[in-house]
Amino acid sequence: MNTELSVADTEFAAFDFETTGLQVGLDRIIEIGAVRFKGTEVLGEVELLVNPEREIPEDAAAVSGIRDEMVRDKPVIAEVLPDFMEICEGAILIAHNAQFDLGFLRAALQETGLPEVSNRVIDTQILAQRAFPRLRSYSLQSLVEMLEIPPNNAHRARDDAYMCMKVFQACAQQLSFMGEVTLSEVLT
Repeated sequence: MNTELSVADTEFAAFDFETTGLQVGLDRIIEIGAVRFKGTEVLGEVELLVNPEREIPEDAAAVSGIRDEMVRDKPVIAEVLPDFMEICEGAILIAHNAQFDLGFLRAALQETGLPEVSNRVIDTQILAQRAFPRLRSYSLQSLVEMLEIPPNNAHRARDDAYMCMKVFQACAQQLSFMGEVTLSEVLT
């Protein structure tokens, strides 16, 4: 990959998962959200509720607002993961606290027999630490507030993916001291 390419000329896919808990291997994905973009143009998006084939714990439901009755008749991960992977194909992936979401993605790919993800990944939490040093918090919601990005439904996958995209764009802008930002300046 040519790291001297302009960020404005590169396709990215910001994504987020809502889950039944925090333990990869034990907990399951209950919602997938992704937005593919190039520059400021949105090229596609995915928003899918997923049947985890188990009950959603009350503490997880309290965070996301996703309850058992909302996912009971939805497809299982094996049915929706190909749609998610299609929107990510060939793009650089972007996630906030990326290791969390990547852990769940890798587990789901392994469970369904799909190939391992090979995309480059940018973690907006790490990128924001470079772009905006010395902040008190680097949570997605704190960054959205600090950057004065109009809020939406926090802890819903598609909305968080959009916020992640906007945080990435703000970080890229902040790091563009002069002229266009290249991939080498934003890869974490």
